[in-house]
Amino acid sequence: MINKNSIYILCGLLFLFVVIFDQATKFSILAFIPNGTSVSICEYINLVVVYNYGTSFGLLHPSNMLQHYMMIGLTIGCVTFLSYTFFKLHNLIEKVLCSILIGGAVGNLIDRFIHGAVVDFIDIYYNHWHFPAFNFADACISCSVICFLLKSFFSKNNTY
Repeated sequence: MINKNSIYILCGLLFLFVVIFDQATKFSILAFIPNGTSVSICEYINLVVVYNYGTSFGLLHPSNMLQHYMMIGLTIGCVTFLSYTFFKLHNLIEKVLCSILIGGAVGNLIDRFIHGAVVDFIDIYYNHWHFPAFNFADACISCSVICFLLKSFFSKNNTY
């Protein structure tokens, strides 16, 4: 059995890894790829600099500063709620997923404070269809939410 302190250390390290790696990749992209250019990685992936002022996939693009600050407030509220939820979880996998989710949210929140928008840079495409640009934090958020959903669908302890 893993003790509680070891779980908190593991989850804290995962959180820090997500935030630091996310910010390092964004810093590198901004330092080496000029705005408005595209660098091909392989046949279906480009690196580009895209500033996302909205939510996931560029939705809810704020049209004024009040909405921008509301977006920051909403993100802080979500991080606070998720942090509270983290301490209520009893399952190691759920705590790990929650740590990764919080790390992704904090990584994007840092961008909103520094750049006024989230820096996205991974462009996946096929022919003329492009998936909305995203970053490492977005991938962590999406993957952890998908894992939470899958776990809830396949869990034997669901009570409805």
